Amino acid sequence: MNTRLIITEGLPGSGKSTTAALIAEILKKQGKRVVCVDEGEEHPADYRDYDFPDFVTERRMILEKWRSFADSADSDTVYVFNCVFLQNPMCETMMRFGMEQAESQKYISEIADIIRPLSPVIIYIDVQDVRAVIENVLDERGKGWLDAVIDYHVSQGYGKQNGLSGFEGYIACLEERKKRETAILKALDIESHIIERDMISKKLLEDMLLRSEEA
Repeated sequence: MNTRLIITEGLPGSGKSTTAALIAEILKKQGKRVVCVDEGEEHPADYRDYDFPDFVTERRMILEKWRSFADSADSDTVYVFNCVFLQNPMCETMMRFGMEQAESQKYISEIADIIRPLSPVIIYIDVQDVRAVIENVLDERGKGWLDAVIDYHVSQGYGKQNGLSGFEGYIACLEERKKRETAILKALDIESHIIERDMISKKLLEDMLLRSEEA
């Protein structure tokens, strides 16, 4: 299988960026041309700012962006993306707009259909202790980041519907998001690997990429 798109997914602090960079390094050493795009960077398949007025507008524009990328993707390049397949759609559909899992899955399935010609591989980095992972990144990301993500998660959509608040509410949101994301990923007709965070290694990723190519 000629995989041309690899996407790392998982909760904040799970190691998505580090894993994406490691995958890009492995592929480059194999002699492949690689474009690795991290979260927050100018993106060929996503928007930096999510200031859409409603979900109807957002869905239309995001799907158009994915179609544009899929149509123009260089056939000799492997693209490595971070968090645009599950995290961003789930943060919007679930956290912002308060949609049920089935609605989120339908939207993500539309993205999957668009990128299918690229033979994509999704790598989901699973974490057992959500609270510990978030606490571990607080020193690096700071109070400003924490205040912003707490407000985003508990003041609208899912958090508001369930009466969540503060740090505990944020953790509850993430735990539910992880449960939904892994269920959605397993239901999709797309190659995916759910890997425990502590099991991620260069050797494991090399073997996984090799199996994907041979499939």
